Amino acid sequence: MMTDPQYPPTTARHGRPAPPVTATERRQANARPGRNILAIVGLLLGVAALVVTFVPDVEFVAWPLGGLGLILAIVGLVQVKKGAVGDRGLAITGTAVSVVALLAAGGMLLYSTFAGAGTSGLHLPAVAGDKHTVVFEVTSAGGATVRYGSLSDQRTENAPASTDAWQGQASYNNGSYLLTLTADTRDSQTNNEIACSILVDGKKVAENSGTTIALCTANVG
Repeated sequence: MMTDPQYPPTTARHGRPAPPVTATERRQANARPGRNILAIVGLLLGVAALVVTFVPDVEFVAWPLGGLGLILAIVGLVQVKKGAVGDRGLAITGTAVSVVALLAAGGMLLYSTFAGAGTSGLHLPAVAGDKHTVVFEVTSAGGATVRYGSLSDQRTENAPASTDAWQGQASYNNGSYLLTLTADTRDSQTNNEIACSILVDGKKVAENSGTTIALCTANVG
């Protein structure tokens, strides 16, 4: 049976000899730690989360990317402290970048909720730069009184007698709203065909028609 060769013991403190060091122990002491794969992946996920935070319509992806990146980077840092792997700097960087990405995602969420949405949330009339557009349409050959907007904020206008559609426009960034559109004839003695519809981002979400009144409602957001 082969055994590891014994190296001469070194002199320890207080004059007592240290235990002998085997060849296996010497190789383990001199071996370079392996690459920290978890720290590398955590750093990449943190960078990806930081990038998508500022990309419209996909910013929500930053939360799972940043969270997973932070977990992997922390686990990688723990492995470095145990001496199993190296790349301590990568583990620390991955942790920091993931935390920054999550903070940025939270800041963007607060901004879009309280600053980007405005006072009422639904802007009447439409504001340039908002994420979503709303178009209220009414057709009435005999003319109609139109009330449109949300439950908390409405406008009233007169749609002239015409075969062309009257339009009112609104916009919003975030939130949920109950959109309403009511059109009724100004002359109750006149049989007037009225039609209404609501379009959000070009897609029709509600429509209705009647002889003297038309009512359209839609939940959006």
